[in-house]
Amino acid sequence: MKNLLSPFMSADTTEVFHSDSTRYLDLFSSRGSVSVGTAQKIADVFACINLKANAMAIMPLKLYIVTDNGKKEHKEHTLYRLLRKEPNPILTAFEWKKMISQDLDLRGNHYAQIVKNGLGEIVALYPLKADLMTVTHVLKGNNKEKIYDYNGISISSDRILHIIDIPDNEGLVGISRIAYARQTLEFANNTATHGNKLFKNQATPSGAFTHPTVLSPDAFTRLKESLADKYSGLENSGKPILLEDGLTFTPITINNSDAQWLESRKLNRENIGAIFGVPTSMLNDSTATAYGNLEQKYLEFQTGTVLPVSIAIEEKAEQKLLTNKEKQNLIIKFQFNALLRADVKTKAEYYKNMWGIGSMNPNEIRSNEDMNSYEGGDNYFMQLSYAPVSRIISGEATKDLKNFTGENK
Repeated sequence: MKNLLSPFMSADTTEVFHSDSTRYLDLFSSRGSVSVGTAQKIADVFACINLKANAMAIMPLKLYIVTDNGKKEHKEHTLYRLLRKEPNPILTAFEWKKMISQDLDLRGNHYAQIVKNGLGEIVALYPLKADLMTVTHVLKGNNKEKIYDYNGISISSDRILHIIDIPDNEGLVGISRIAYARQTLEFANNTATHGNKLFKNQATPSGAFTHPTVLSPDAFTRLKESLADKYSGLENSGKPILLEDGLTFTPITINNSDAQWLESRKLNRENIGAIFGVPTSMLNDSTATAYGNLEQKYLEFQTGTVLPVSIAIEEKAEQKLLTNKEKQNLIIKFQFNALLRADVKTKAEYYKNMWGIGSMNPNEIRSNEDMNSYEGGDNYFMQLSYAPVSRIISGEATKDLKNFTGENK
């Protein structure tokens, strides 16, 4: 990886501040064993991270040029291909966007090396491991500048795309959600471990045998052999037990400790979902919400979780990947309506409404659906039946309609 990195950057510094996102792990933790690696093994944590990463990855990230009539894709620019198709010869855009989301959730930061050619054009973006990066603030007079140290190699700020999730007090690095929620995740990890041991070792017996006096040795031996031969295994589950010599069998229902364990699993799911901004209804929790509210929960996930991360990526990409001149008329945006792909009904209603008020023309709708344009599809339409109430009462709206359709000619 070293051959990909930018040349060393020397700086005349007056004061230096070092920061490393991993140092925050100790601030929020008790004496426990939860790390990024163990956190990913918690089922609900993995589900949250994967849901968010997929939501980010399916949205195309595009470069646009702003025109008098709005904006259009700037496909001629070298940066367009990097953002839309492949940031480098190894990764696809989909894979890179998943990595960004995963890095932000697990480590609070995503770093990518900016590679330029001799003309100063950006030709590749290579993700870097956040665990190997240390960020330094350099004070030059009244200005601060970031210097990045990647595994012993110093890299200047203009060669690093650094996206932050939750910023620290200085805005130097991002703080990992794992760090913020380490105690909650430790509890979830301990709960899962307890559950695994419980079922592995059969810690909860199904019932108890009782006898009014003392069971004879022969009767005890026959009971053990009978249980082993006739009542063990899944094929014998539920079979009634034949008892002798005054024996009785009393079933044991779930005890308070195990009931508390089951309840704690539900609480863990709710807490973990809140940490990552994912509704529990999206984590296969059928008790989390009524069916009628699922669509609203998904909308909240889009606008409250995915959209803020999208904006953070867009703004940082514009800041670090565009020149000052390009920033005047170029913008980088996610195609957010790609999240509607999975909901055909919602998507159809959205397009119908946008077409009906003249906000989208047919070709724009077809373009969003990866369909070819057609002649005449660039025209905008709107409902003629809408008019101010005052003009309807006065009859002027009817005259307007007849004039528009040519009936008065």
